[in-house]
Amino acid sequence: MTTLRIPSLGRSQLIALGMALLLALPVATAWNLFARSYAPKLELRIGRNLRGVIEPPKQFQWSWQAFTNGDNQRAIAYEVTQSIPLRPTLIRVNNQIRYKLFGQFGAAGILRGEDGHLIEKPYLDEYCARDLAKMEAPARLWASQLKELQDTIQSRGHAFIYLITPSKVAHFPEAFVNRYPCASAERDRLGKVPAFVAMLRQTGVNVVDAATLTHAMKGKYEFGMFPQGGVHWNQLAVAYAANALIGEINRQRKSLPIAPLQWTYTVSDNATGEDRDLLDLLNILLPQPQYKVPVVRYEKRQCGPEAKLDVAVIGGSFIHVLAETLARSACLHSLKGYNYLYGGMRGGPEYAQLKGRMTAAEIQPIANADVVILEENESIFPQPNGHAIELYKQLLKKN
Repeated sequence: MTTLRIPSLGRSQLIALGMALLLALPVATAWNLFARSYAPKLELRIGRNLRGVIEPPKQFQWSWQAFTNGDNQRAIAYEVTQSIPLRPTLIRVNNQIRYKLFGQFGAAGILRGEDGHLIEKPYLDEYCARDLAKMEAPARLWASQLKELQDTIQSRGHAFIYLITPSKVAHFPEAFVNRYPCASAERDRLGKVPAFVAMLRQTGVNVVDAATLTHAMKGKYEFGMFPQGGVHWNQLAVAYAANALIGEINRQRKSLPIAPLQWTYTVSDNATGEDRDLLDLLNILLPQPQYKVPVVRYEKRQCGPEAKLDVAVIGGSFIHVLAETLARSACLHSLKGYNYLYGGMRGGPEYAQLKGRMTAAEIQPIANADVVILEENESIFPQPNGHAIELYKQLLKKN
């Protein structure tokens, strides 16, 4: 039997290898600077790409002002650092050391609660600032505006649903409020959603309260409805919300009912996608999601007339998996999902990307959809902003 021997490297050879690597780095960086502009697919990268969005500086300009105010220096520095092949790996190594030794996160605005739960700071800030007395006036105004929007859509013979999605902090307050200062009273924190839903129903707005629906399932399963390493609801919470929407669509349309979804689920310790979105944003070298998540599988069905039902879903990050579930598994093949209204449109049986950034003119067809679903997270109202108030203004021609 022949033994393969790998020759050991002497000191001089190690030095030569190190020098070669040092020389290769600037050459590879220079190549990436060229490839970024002319052939992005040929960029050299070592390690997984970083997650998250960094706002780039202003582009390089041939002007004296751009040099004197430092814009061009920042643009050059940004392009060079982005072109270093080892940059993602070096950042992950640094973040891993900070995370393990000091408990610090490389991503700004992410907080760690009990039992490994992660959350974005704005959700906690909102939860700890809830005040039922201060909410009263703006909530009633927003309820009346939603009724205006609903009346406009219904006057065309279409259905309207206002969907409230849950907040992770409201689902697991014990994971955060004991670790971080929380000034609001428990009565205000727990009463916000029920109080607003009561206002909406009193005003006559068709509302699906998926927040309360989700929170009511806490403790019924061996896992919560939010994963430790993610900020969004899990697949099982989405399944229940999808059926709640289907039930409300059927109630309003009273014809050609959509069959409710049927599903089974398994429990997995391999979190993927939105079940680990915050964990991935930490950009550490060895993320280890050690928690259980449900994986839902829907029963296949024969699609009928519902495949032609024009459904528009307008909302934030909580609509993505929900809208895809309705499109793929509930046969709503003509559904279109509008990401923050203008941020892009997806649709079709595979819920594929149809358009990128939208204009005001391109969102006008929403007014003619058979069903309009407007989503807001419970952490947003009663001060409507972003996609919800913009839809109200655009469809009602308000300034």
